[in-house]
Amino acid sequence: MANRGRPASRLEDEAARWAARIDASPDTAPPGLDRWLAADPVHAGALLRAQATLVLLGGAVPETLVAEDPGPSRRFWWLGGASATLAAGLAAAALLLPARGEAIRTGIGEVRSVALHDGSSLAVDARSDLVTRIGSTARTVALNDGKALFRVRHDAAAPFRVTVGDVTITDIGTVFQVDADRDGGTVDVLVSEGLVEVAAAGHTLRLAAGQRARFAIDGGTAATVEHVDAPGIERALGWTSGRLDLDGETLGEAVAELNRHNQLQITLASPALAREKLYGAFRIDDSAGFAQSAAIGLGTRARVGPDAIVLGTPEKK
Repeated sequence: MANRGRPASRLEDEAARWAARIDASPDTAPPGLDRWLAADPVHAGALLRAQATLVLLGGAVPETLVAEDPGPSRRFWWLGGASATLAAGLAAAALLLPARGEAIRTGIGEVRSVALHDGSSLAVDARSDLVTRIGSTARTVALNDGKALFRVRHDAAAPFRVTVGDVTITDIGTVFQVDADRDGGTVDVLVSEGLVEVAAAGHTLRLAAGQRARFAIDGGTAATVEHVDAPGIERALGWTSGRLDLDGETLGEAVAELNRHNQLQITLASPALAREKLYGAFRIDDSAGFAQSAAIGLGTRARVGPDAIVLGTPEKK
């Protein structure tokens, strides 16, 4: 049964007890945890906050919070199934953010999980830059660059908005991803649950679960909307669990995503290679393995050096 209206102190006490049980036995899900999490969407955020608090107070570091060795047992197993999008496979860290706001900047290969005081939570991709301001009457996240997945606790009295340039995304009780490409001048919005309302170019557009739209950051052009099936959504959110799943995406797109997550950067010897389409699943933290597999599939070579990877045969002059 849902727990709307439950006093915040009681919810936090329950979450603290679950966090302590997880800390005592991190490899085994405590009986009843899945049922408690499924009872109300705010429970996941409360548990994440409780686990982070336990770490800050000197408790043992739960494997569900920080993972140095990616693997199934190191993920946020307590979210389970389709909700396991806050995986710690890439050394994710959990934070508690004050209501006054906080700037979050992630580096290459750094994926961060964040619990907000309002019960919402988000996963921040590598090489991202955002600022949160969570108050009693308004909640905003300014995404300056990069990508984040938002799991929002709906509150009509305090709307949750994500801004990217002149584009504003307003939550209507949902889970959604926002990808800001400053270099390309676009912002991509993907809704996996619920609804969002996007204001851009003087127009308002509602997107429902399974819809994706791309806007100009400056709000200057109309959006293009497409429908995305469940496997497509899972591929798009693969970064949260350390995966790069390709189903016809171009090599250029794949290389851009891998370079976001690896110090060992990939460059293409021929610009024409960027248009080649690829299929398959890869580890997002293994640029060398990806380059070698892609080279075989494309009938070319991958030269892996200590400082860089060159994929393809140079064009003849």
